[in-house]
Amino acid sequence: MRVAVIISSLLGWPLLQDLLSQGAVAGVAMPASTREEDGQLAGLLAQAGVVPRTLARAGLGSALAEWVAATRADAVLVLTFPWRIPAAVLGLPPQGFINFHFAALPGYRGPEPTFWQIRNGEPAGAVTAHRMAEGFDTGPVLLATPVPISPGDTHGLHRGQLALAAIGTGRQLLAGLRGEIPLPEQPQDETAARYWPRAGLADVCIAWQASAEDIGRLVRAANPWNRGALATLRGQALRVLVATPRPETVAAAPGTVVLAAPGQALLVACGESQVVQLDVLALDEGYFTGGQLAGMGVQVGEVLGEMPTSVLAAPDVPMLA
Repeated sequence: MRVAVIISSLLGWPLLQDLLSQGAVAGVAMPASTREEDGQLAGLLAQAGVVPRTLARAGLGSALAEWVAATRADAVLVLTFPWRIPAAVLGLPPQGFINFHFAALPGYRGPEPTFWQIRNGEPAGAVTAHRMAEGFDTGPVLLATPVPISPGDTHGLHRGQLALAAIGTGRQLLAGLRGEIPLPEQPQDETAARYWPRAGLADVCIAWQASAEDIGRLVRAANPWNRGALATLRGQALRVLVATPRPETVAAAPGTVVLAAPGQALLVACGESQVVQLDVLALDEGYFTGGQLAGMGVQVGEVLGEMPTSVLAAPDVPMLA
């Protein structure tokens, strides 16, 4: 059993590395891109002695057909890919194209489901291997490995856990493709399907009237890829990277600083009369603890703001730092 692998994210690197160590890889392809992550992938492949085929969006179907024929692979494993693979090429390998989706299906289709699963308070994500069909993240599921999301897990922590869990899923898949274990194909329940778009600027902004738990989930979902969730301090952008819900309740307007203890803590009122502790924050001047900001002059009674609607509606405002 030999597989060809398409990869466009470091999420898939541990699995690809494991497949390479087994001698199971007939060829590797990746999209042409100038993203930093693609440069890191290219460097890792070079260290492994692998020269990948570079794919462009224009002429993708014919390039894939040529590559699949050249590799003579039994199956093509897709470890994230930014473009729709033409339906005409999906049946070219004997075992078809199999996608590794780093979330539960069918409820979390889309390009960046990790953000939404943490944001929504899901207790677990998943590594899901499914046969590819014409639609994004559709096609019958072959294997699904649950990956717990602990209360303190950030976006980055969960991604790391998904990447490692994919190794076991990949080994099971190869055993199934070789006929060593059953590999039942379970059609996805379209009535439970939901496609989640990539998070936009408005999705990562703190609404102080939300509950402390809701704010905490948002902060974890945006750490580290967006350098936290967004708010404002004295009109300047403020990024919250770590926030802890507190048990206290207060009679203060949401966003109001209710405790500013230099060197110790910064507590802010939020929805439902709850309190959230801002542990780690970022300003243009650097990264600070809440206690450090208190020592720099943030005072009780000061109100942290929300991103203005004019900023959120602007079409060309960059979200990521």
